[in-house]
Amino acid sequence: MEQYLVNTKKNSCAVKFKITTDGSTIPIYILGYDPINKNTFYFRSRFQITGSEEVVLNCPQSPYHLKILVWSENDLPFKLASVQIIPTHFSKSTDPVINWIEKMSRIIGRLRPGKFYGENVPFIIDLRRNIYDDAGNIHPTPARIHIELPVIQVSKSKFDDTTIPERIIILLHEYSHNFLNYDQDSEQESDARAKAIYDELGYPQIEAINAFGNIMPDTNDNYQRMLNLTS
Repeated sequence: MEQYLVNTKKNSCAVKFKITTDGSTIPIYILGYDPINKNTFYFRSRFQITGSEEVVLNCPQSPYHLKILVWSENDLPFKLASVQIIPTHFSKSTDPVINWIEKMSRIIGRLRPGKFYGENVPFIIDLRRNIYDDAGNIHPTPARIHIELPVIQVSKSKFDDTTIPERIIILLHEYSHNFLNYDQDSEQESDARAKAIYDELGYPQIEAINAFGNIMPDTNDNYQRMLNLTS
């Protein structure tokens, strides 16, 4: 495992990795997190690396110090030729809702359950230990919005293990259902509207795919949603 501690100083940036293998295809895992604040992951993804390849992960938000871990599946041999921090300037939304979603996604891993309000934000985040279904069982969803009330329930047990970009697109998806969609019930429309905002902010596409791939059951409808996200 390779480890780095880099000074990102809370600036937006991109992290470029140059990774080489002996020519075989090796699964490589990359994790970037805040070593000071718990449950604060800026990226976490798996890549199939063959030969010499570059991987770039955007960080529209960053901590003061970013801890980076890179390792291979089954400790297969690889070389991390370089890690480069590239200063960037991503579009900053003027919408207070989007700004609050970004902020909450950054800090929610260290918050206790409770209700959270944002200035000029038309809904609250109801952070719970778990979300339960009508039968009293733990619901597998990490977040859901009430069909009538301006409340997004968030499962702390699920969100604590998600990355900041994953949290952002999940919250954008729920927000879209009630406030942006023409068809409130349409999952595909919520996906598309959330992804458009997410892309404009500059977050990595692979993290958006991870978010929906990890939370959605394996059905034909959801497989089509995954294809739509990559188009």
